[in-house]
Amino acid sequence: MIKEKGTISIGTAALITGLTLFIPTAPYAEFYVFKNLLISNNAARTTQNLLENPTLFLSGIFAILFTYIKDVLLAWTMYIFLKPVNASLSLLAAWFRIVYTVLAIVALFNFVYAFQVVNMPAFEASYKNEQVLQLINARRFAMNLAYIIFGSYLILLGVLIYKASYIPKVMGVLITLAGVAWIIISLQPYFFKNYDLSWMMIFSVGELFFAIWLLVKGSRIKDAELVQ
Repeated sequence: MIKEKGTISIGTAALITGLTLFIPTAPYAEFYVFKNLLISNNAARTTQNLLENPTLFLSGIFAILFTYIKDVLLAWTMYIFLKPVNASLSLLAAWFRIVYTVLAIVALFNFVYAFQVVNMPAFEASYKNEQVLQLINARRFAMNLAYIIFGSYLILLGVLIYKASYIPKVMGVLITLAGVAWIIISLQPYFFKNYDLSWMMIFSVGELFFAIWLLVKGSRIKDAELVQ
């Protein structure tokens, strides 16, 4: 394989991807900030939480925004890393991640609006509570759509990884299962309401294993070793 002028190497792409995946901005925002401040069945309490913890809430918004910036970077590095397998399919996968990122950023605006609403002194408390609850639910609905796209991206990624001669096939299987899990979990509120599918999140561990492999093994791959 001949490296194109102006592009980074396969090993460098793997290193950047692995390091970026280990920056815990998303867990901080989703599982610490938003989980503690946003109570979906208690609008009044949620409004009060946002009033009492504005800095914490804004830190969550900026953390998740930084996560989406990372997603754009990851779309690029994974395209480079998997381009030797199938350039067209790798590009398609990158576009799926970009589309997911755009949808997620649009969904994030609901939290920005919610923060503005709770800090409007002219609004009555009942109106604030109603609007905040609607905005939180709107973001959740929008993210379910975005996660379906993200799951589709992971499936495409899994296929590419499975076909790659320089990556263990088990990684492809794990990433594909993670993608299927993301899609099913996102559809659960609409088609599987009576079932608890949270256990399927265990499949997301495949993304963690792949990140570790990228750092330990993938970063050592030399372009000259890939003969197509």
